[in-house]
Amino acid sequence: MKRRPLRLLHTSDVHVGGGFTTPNGGEHDDVCRCPVEAIVAAAHTHRVDAVLVVGDLFDHGRVAADVIARSLARLGGLDVPTVLVPGNHDVHHDDGLYRRHAAALDDSGLHFLGDLAGSTLELFDGALHLWGKAIDDHHPGYRPLHDAPCGRPDPDAWYVALGHGHYVGNEDPAKQMRSSPITATDIAATRADYVALGHWHVRTDVSEAEVPAWYCGSPLLSWGDGGGLVVDLDPDSGVKVQHVDMVSPPAGCA
Repeated sequence: MKRRPLRLLHTSDVHVGGGFTTPNGGEHDDVCRCPVEAIVAAAHTHRVDAVLVVGDLFDHGRVAADVIARSLARLGGLDVPTVLVPGNHDVHHDDGLYRRHAAALDDSGLHFLGDLAGSTLELFDGALHLWGKAIDDHHPGYRPLHDAPCGRPDPDAWYVALGHGHYVGNEDPAKQMRSSPITATDIAATRADYVALGHWHVRTDVSEAEVPAWYCGSPLLSWGDGGGLVVDLDPDSGVKVQHVDMVSPPAGCA
């Protein structure tokens, strides 16, 4: 059986609740959710099969319950699967927002990769395997891509790894003492078809050893590059990554 073509929207670092607004003249809620609306619009515009939100959907754990519920429901209400992993701003510990608002998360329809040891999600009848690991503490000992499967578990499926952390190249992360380090070796070891990264707000290619790996940037215009990545997985032409603008609604989010 031949692998089927799939198109993914890769986004991260949305930072709802961080006080960011878009520079248009629209009306905004007290807590602006325009970046969430921009993700929804991009998913429709580019006709993607799935959306990946690779950490920091929320800016901190004190975001109001109604803002959390509305943001989760908006993304989960897309007509394609939306997959979410926590980041260093919305860590997944016992007092974290995803545990305190577990009912809203469950009701949203989002696919949440909340296992601290890592977990695999299969979509499209097994045509896509996604692996990601939740973070409960942003520190040098947390390694976002450690324990990821090594290579595609099914020759007829695509394998994508998700990780939220700081790329340190081939340098020893213990010497740098950077929290949540990701090395070039970590990326190569996944042998994934694509590694979707979050934490850096500017799109950056950190591919290694024929493993395409990218930071997608942030949909925020005030604290990022205002964009994301569309990733085409094609059995004939391979993996193609293209930057796309994240356009907030002209009328705002209110």
